[in-house]
Amino acid sequence: MNIFVFVFSVLIAAGSFWFSIKMIRLYFRVKKWNRTSATVLSKEIIHHTKRSTSRTPYGFKVNYTYNVNGLPYTSDKVYLVELISGQANHMSGEAERRLEKIKDTMTVWVDPRDPSRAVMYCDGIGLYVLVFCLGFVALFVGLSYLVA
Repeated sequence: MNIFVFVFSVLIAAGSFWFSIKMIRLYFRVKKWNRTSATVLSKEIIHHTKRSTSRTPYGFKVNYTYNVNGLPYTSDKVYLVELISGQANHMSGEAERRLEKIKDTMTVWVDPRDPSRAVMYCDGIGLYVLVFCLGFVALFVGLSYLVA
């Protein structure tokens, strides 16, 4: 039984480390991107049909346009996780509250190497640091069962 707990804990720790390091690196990379003003063309709450739980099935569909060096670009990325093909899920009330915070004009982060890549929000590093720390907790739990 102790070996099972150890292996399971190491797998959880490895997943936590992989995800959190990936997102922390992305956060710091995006923070170095250029910021520019964007005009929101449309915004709505959508129901994620894939990869969501029954409690948090809602997300956003936001289209916005911005200019870089006089050229217009359009994007629909709101959160960092969307840059790595992920999605942000919310409960209905939380989705409505967050959608209200998106105004007609917003500041977005734009990739200077590829101006077609932009994201509206670049915040929330605390969650990624917490996931990293929880990886250590899982690792220590596994090691304690292996030693015991």
